[in-house]
Amino acid sequence: MSDSEKVIFVAESGFALSGIEEYKLEDKCLHLTNLGNIYISKVDCLKEAEQDHLEYSYTESKIKLKAEVDGDNINIVSPSINFYVSEDGQTSNIFTNLLMVLDMEEFAQINDGLDEMIFDFEDKSAIVTIDSREAYAGTFERADKRFVFNSWDKRFEFSYKDIEAYCLDEDRLTIKGYFYSDRESKVSRKISFITKRINDFIPSNFDELVNENFKLGFLPKNDPIVFCKVSGIMNSNDYLQKHMYLIRHEDLFVMYEKKSKKEVICKSIHEFTKLDIGDGYYIVYDGQDVYNIYLNDKNAQEIGFDRIKPVSNEYIGYTKEYRPFFIKVDQDRIGIYKSYDKCVLDIEKNLVSDISVIDDKDSDIDFYVETQIKYKDKYIVINIRKSLLKDLSEEIFSEYQRTLLDSVGMDEVYENWIKSISDMIVFNFYGHIYAMNSKYQYMADRDITSVDKINFINDLYLDLHDRLESIDLTSVYMAEILETNELNYFRSLRKSCDLSQIERLERLFFEIRNDIKEDIFEIIKCMENVNQLFLPLEMRKSVAKRMKESELYQLDFYCDLSYKKLSHLIYNLLPHYVSRTVKKVFEIYENIYSNYMTLDEDEVKLEMMDRIKSAHVFRQFSVDKDSKILRKDLIDDLYSLMKFGKMKVDSDFYYTGGYR
Repeated sequence: MSDSEKVIFVAESGFALSGIEEYKLEDKCLHLTNLGNIYISKVDCLKEAEQDHLEYSYTESKIKLKAEVDGDNINIVSPSINFYVSEDGQTSNIFTNLLMVLDMEEFAQINDGLDEMIFDFEDKSAIVTIDSREAYAGTFERADKRFVFNSWDKRFEFSYKDIEAYCLDEDRLTIKGYFYSDRESKVSRKISFITKRINDFIPSNFDELVNENFKLGFLPKNDPIVFCKVSGIMNSNDYLQKHMYLIRHEDLFVMYEKKSKKEVICKSIHEFTKLDIGDGYYIVYDGQDVYNIYLNDKNAQEIGFDRIKPVSNEYIGYTKEYRPFFIKVDQDRIGIYKSYDKCVLDIEKNLVSDISVIDDKDSDIDFYVETQIKYKDKYIVINIRKSLLKDLSEEIFSEYQRTLLDSVGMDEVYENWIKSISDMIVFNFYGHIYAMNSKYQYMADRDITSVDKINFINDLYLDLHDRLESIDLTSVYMAEILETNELNYFRSLRKSCDLSQIERLERLFFEIRNDIKEDIFEIIKCMENVNQLFLPLEMRKSVAKRMKESELYQLDFYCDLSYKKLSHLIYNLLPHYVSRTVKKVFEIYENIYSNYMTLDEDEVKLEMMDRIKSAHVFRQFSVDKDSKILRKDLIDDLYSLMKFGKMKVDSDFYYTGGYR
């Protein structure tokens, strides 16, 4: 082999030489080089000249190998090939028939490595190879401004505009560039067309067309390149679904416009952070701009985009349509910016009347909440980080409170604070019980299955035991926490206070605990009649299929009874418990009020407003991490339940005809 020669393909089987049966091929391999030469020898002995081998020199003979397409294979049937033979130190020349079968992938690999085409397809066969990975047999289709190739199940189009260089030898045209296939969702770099009369499909001004094309230039083979779509402002350019190429070069992400080949951005991968919206859509922050990128999962993995870190900048948000923005907050204004210097909405803080969560769980992205900002007679709905919402909500609420400081008396402020205390107590004792109303709403459906009922028994049983534990903790510690808060405040002012009323609060909590626990135990006792159905999730479906008629009846009976008892607790008993709790809390804290009347009025109002602000922020978020119900909505529902519960009982049972 010469210095410029290298092996591009090795076959251990799938070839034969007819007419020289005495030459044993069992332990031999066929080696094909970039120059088209063929060597047949042992695998590890090719470079040792004294070793036995056969050699066909295309370099000297320039005789092409006869080939034909046979379905998904290429058959090489080339008669009378002159082989040079070196065996046992003797040399000779023989003529033999070369038989060889290649699959399409092997042909693509060989074509990619050949300096010139050595196969002669005598029929009208046409083959396209894509990089060194794929090959397809088919036909050319004449078309304007592009090469079109049809195989039996695929259609390939390659625009002249994407060609950066080409090479034409006998029966083969190779084009190089960056060719995106939407169907395959990949970018190919080297395409070869092999057919007789290839020149018939090449326009006369082809050389001029290629020279005039915009060019991306050489890209190292190991640098992945993928297609993406960009919307938003990037490097001062405003894009909408712009087609681009994204390249990873070492530790850099480089982005080019697909059509113009203009470089748009080149930055370290570590500068990029993202929010994964789903279905291939991302919000991307590159340290300067924030924008949308569409990149399918396969390409994201190929280029390493799926491994970049989540956005940590708390001043990045997005709309319902996932359009990203920067939110800037200063002393007087809240600004929504498409880029750092392009403001799309400017809101004066003193015009903001409320900032509240619409849905804590509506956002598909962790740490973000759907938020409504009301100002003037307008509002906007955006998704911002929870930490920013908390700060903004506190700030806006504080601003609102400051405007009321002079016009609202101490009595009114204190009463509002009692309402906040009442909200917190009502939520902690009754909130999660009331939330079961929506969680188990499906039990009211007549078409639920036995598996649904087994799930209900298991889930409700665990939920109620969680509530028992939670109520125990609340009863034991809440009064102590409330008392400590009061003591700490008065001690900070070096004042004494009489908090004996807190003992009444503690007694109230234990009364509530005992009443609710009794109601919960009634439901638990009912479910324990079918305790054999307390099962791991993966077993429930198979057990339901094997249940006897009597067992199904028991399941239906105790399921319905448990749900009925739960509904009774929520709709008939909770209104009474909430009403009693609110009444007692107001009585107790009104008696504590005398301690505050000895303090400076403005000082008390500021302290109470600060406490109310904290309660306001607490109300904004969901009941727990698995729920979409907001605390404020749940608390409001409990008060509504209290208001209408008595009316319902009176209407259904007693008919007193009282004033409503």
